[in-house]
Amino acid sequence: MRRVPVSRLGLVAAVAFACSRPAARPQVDPLTLLPADASLVAHVDLQALRAAPLWQQNRALLDADPEARRTLDALATCRVPFDGLRTLDLAVAANGIDVAAVLVGDGVGERDRITCLEGQLPDRGIRLDTSEAEPVVVLGGARGRIHAPDVLVLATPGWSQQLDALRAGTGAAAATGPLQPLLARVPADRPIWFAGQVPTQAAVSLAPALSGLERVRGALDLRDGLGVELALDMRGEDVAAATLAELRRQFDALRGAGLPPAILDRVGLGQAGTEVTIEVRLGMAEIAALRGLAEALRPAPAPAPSP
Repeated sequence: MRRVPVSRLGLVAAVAFACSRPAARPQVDPLTLLPADASLVAHVDLQALRAAPLWQQNRALLDADPEARRTLDALATCRVPFDGLRTLDLAVAANGIDVAAVLVGDGVGERDRITCLEGQLPDRGIRLDTSEAEPVVVLGGARGRIHAPDVLVLATPGWSQQLDALRAGTGAAAATGPLQPLLARVPADRPIWFAGQVPTQAAVSLAPALSGLERVRGALDLRDGLGVELALDMRGEDVAAATLAELRRQFDALRGAGLPPAILDRVGLGQAGTEVTIEVRLGMAEIAALRGLAEALRPAPAPAPSP
């Protein structure tokens, strides 16, 4: 089965704002529309993301990219401004192939906006299929359904039946599935959070020190710079202690690598039962210092060859 690029999911997500009249925001919990057998669930509060200082500082990079600029222009032409999107929730299956998404935003069900995007961005693979009784948003190998005027759900074929059952209110959802204990512990007030199970082979491929990793939850705090909050749930408390010791050893090695102590002091490592906790808090000043260091360490360009 073919993987669906996340960028295409984002393009479908952009359909969410263009309504010419105000619409009541639906009281829909996206987790009730994602399959219970998801191995990973992630949430993005797009409104909070756009308000973050770090996003605002780097927005110019998006505008400067020709392909991104073409996409933004097309969205504006089709009356689908990015500023209208509210949340995007994603689920990934253990096979790494099947993906489901729930987008919440104003006017997701406006068919003419989707048709406009199809004409403006013909190379992106988005189209509105009206051959069935209910319109379908087709995006590569994924198919989307309009769940409510402000809610669009999208899934790859392996999850199509689960998606139909969830929309009908008869399916098993991630909100009450195996990930529920992890989801209950994520900081829901963060603009970005995630929780999931980690297959053994995937943990080993990440790093030998993480070979005992079974579950992970985390979040990004973007209110003033960048805050990273991670909890790595290991196979047992002894494994967690060994993992923490190895991470501290590697972190101490960074102190001799030229990184400013003021930045390293913003990193915290700890343990709570079987979990290894990692916290990083960087304000905008520390981020600017890191960028300056990266620029200073960047190799000088090679001289042009003599004619």
